[in-house]
Amino acid sequence: MKIKIKKDFRNFKAGDEFDFSFIEELKSVCIVGENGCGKSSLFHALRGLKNDLRTESLFENDFRKLVENIEVEHTYNKIYYFDNVKDNGSDMMVAYDASNYLESGGFYTRHKSHGESSLIYLSMFLEKLFPKINKEERTLVVLDEVDNGFSIKNMALYNNIVMKLIAQYNCHVVVISHNPFLMHQNLLVYDFSKKELIRSVTFINQQTGYELSYKGEEEPKVKKKK
Repeated sequence: MKIKIKKDFRNFKAGDEFDFSFIEELKSVCIVGENGCGKSSLFHALRGLKNDLRTESLFENDFRKLVENIEVEHTYNKIYYFDNVKDNGSDMMVAYDASNYLESGGFYTRHKSHGESSLIYLSMFLEKLFPKINKEERTLVVLDEVDNGFSIKNMALYNNIVMKLIAQYNCHVVVISHNPFLMHQNLLVYDFSKKELIRSVTFINQQTGYELSYKGEEEPKVKKKK
């Protein structure tokens, strides 16, 4: 899949290109980058072009407006999206009335933690998604910052869901996150700002100026890069 920016919008410039062809081999990828670098914005534009599991999000019109800014080359039969912020049942903006608010899960998660709520919304999304997946079709699933607020245990559960989509349902999966170690099946992440695949630890080193070093059986030590 390749996405080309046709005209300037937000922090994108006309002519910018993003090549995600590597997903063919990796099957899944974690896209990482600084806040505001445009990770979600680019995929919101793609969502406006094609979304095969319609939500009742009031942001749908915004997604469709973004489409005019991009040109997409892909071979997927189906593309599905879940945005933890914009498809979140606890946000009254996604509910047109009280019954929809109940149905979306908002009422049931009022007293849950953010991470627990996110898992509930993800489970509801998957409940609708799984029956629609045809393993013979080329399917892409985009999960946008679903892991915000997850404990280590829930990160592992989330990673297992990604693996299930790949192994059992033959999907390609794009995970947008700020955690480069979220998807432990891949040692690589996609640095959105640099438009390149790099090792998770390399991304941490570049972002923080600190690196993790191991010496024999000693505990890992953190040192400042020179």
